[in-house]
Amino acid sequence: MDKSILIGDKIIGRFAFACITFLLIFSWARFSVADNLKNVPSISIHQVKELLNNSNVVIVDVRKYQNWWRSNKKILSAVRENPSKVGQWVQKYPKNKSLIFY
Repeated sequence: MDKSILIGDKIIGRFAFACITFLLIFSWARFSVADNLKNVPSISIHQVKELLNNSNVVIVDVRKYQNWWRSNKKILSAVRENPSKVGQWVQKYPKNKSLIFY
């Protein structure tokens, strides 16, 4: 059984073809995410510091557990939440509060 694929005048193995396909899809997905991040509002460190004592603001640390655990930089009043389980915790925050995610 032939495990090669003909592209133009070149024959490449299925594994190489799968790798190339994966890389193309992955690179497209990364650009797509980067484009979406342009629309996410951001605030400065100084603005966050001003909001630390505001009772209407909740600062939510959504870094992956390993990144959070290894970091020596944490906002003491921030609440740590699992970013892959948003549906499980987002409802516990009142809608009248402003959430700041980092």
